[in-house]
Amino acid sequence: MDTRNQHPAAILVKALERPAFTLMMVCQMLVGLGLAIALVLKVYMLVFTDQVCAADATTLGNMIRCTQTLELLAQFLIMVAGFRFAALMFTMSPFQLLQPLLLALVGVLLLFLSDLTVAQTTWYASLIMLVLFGAMSSVFVALRLWGASDVPLNTDAPPKK
Repeated sequence: MDTRNQHPAAILVKALERPAFTLMMVCQMLVGLGLAIALVLKVYMLVFTDQVCAADATTLGNMIRCTQTLELLAQFLIMVAGFRFAALMFTMSPFQLLQPLLLALVGVLLLFLSDLTVAQTTWYASLIMLVLFGAMSSVFVALRLWGASDVPLNTDAPPKK
């Protein structure tokens, strides 16, 4: 008799895992739709308007117009990583947390690169990029070695041979 599957925490995780992943997918789709709309509006404003940022105006159009594209993409990547991390709290496999960590590191790198100019490139900016690339590489290697992307959602399935 397996007492591990009858533990109240395991029963709760098993009951909430699929709804958590469904909610995560819906949130990711909504964030992706928001990103697509923001990028279409940004292109529209670039082509059909004068593309002037007003510092005192706080309208949505001005925020989209004044935000750099890489920064916008980085913020959406970090938000999606947060949704994935929250959904993975309802699983029994902690090594799957490396996937949203890698996504968040990519978002942080893009956010750092969006604010970087030629005049600001110094040795510590290069060091920050080197550390971010090293962290992303180590997380990627850990994902490849542990095979976290091949783990099925159903924990009752027999292991792969």
